[in-house]
Amino acid sequence: MGPLKGQIALVTGASRGIGRAIAWRLARAECDVILLARSRDELNDLAMEIKTAGREAMAIPTDLRDAGQIERAVKKALTYFGRIDILVNNAGLWHYAPVHEMKIAEWDEMFDVNVRGSFLTTKFVLPSMLERKSGHIVNIVSVSGLIGEADAAGYNATKWAMRGFSQSLIKEVRDKGIRVTVINPGGVNNDQARTPRAAQLIQNQDVAELVSLAVTLPPRANLTEATVWSQLDGTELLP
Repeated sequence: MGPLKGQIALVTGASRGIGRAIAWRLARAECDVILLARSRDELNDLAMEIKTAGREAMAIPTDLRDAGQIERAVKKALTYFGRIDILVNNAGLWHYAPVHEMKIAEWDEMFDVNVRGSFLTTKFVLPSMLERKSGHIVNIVSVSGLIGEADAAGYNATKWAMRGFSQSLIKEVRDKGIRVTVINPGGVNNDQARTPRAAQLIQNQDVAELVSLAVTLPPRANLTEATVWSQLDGTELLP
């Protein structure tokens, strides 16, 4: 029996990259999964693959910039499964440019998805967790929430915001049976490149393993924050 048998997880940004790896890792632990992302075709393909492997999967195409879509997705998931035990806020995007060249629309989009989208998903999932006095929220943040980087002020700002949001959330819910974990990956081989350099980067499945570790710890323990650096992350990036 898998360590998460019978549990239900919702993963945002699940269609590719880290989110896809997390969804698969949880499914292999016998967790049923709810998959949120904008890409309908990729989500449906992933859901079918997971179902073929013997777990339940629900694909709900969702734009995290739209509060109504998020609320409807959560309601649909709760209606079907009855509960959500694990929420993984993974969806995120980035635009890199010097501050004076950053487009306002790009700045706003990063905050809409990376911060507001995670806040809204948490807001709509959390009441059902509070009612049951049980649940685990995992926020995939970044080492960019630990250090500032040139040409990345907007992305850095969203990740610092997510760490602050998470730290406050931990204090709000820790005595209510709900755990919160922040995971900060360094350089990730999101494209699954097969070069010697890419092999030294963090792989998507490495982040998925950290998520699995966090959510399978006994209830008495909570991994509040974990940071993982790749072999190629320079010392100048260390906080």
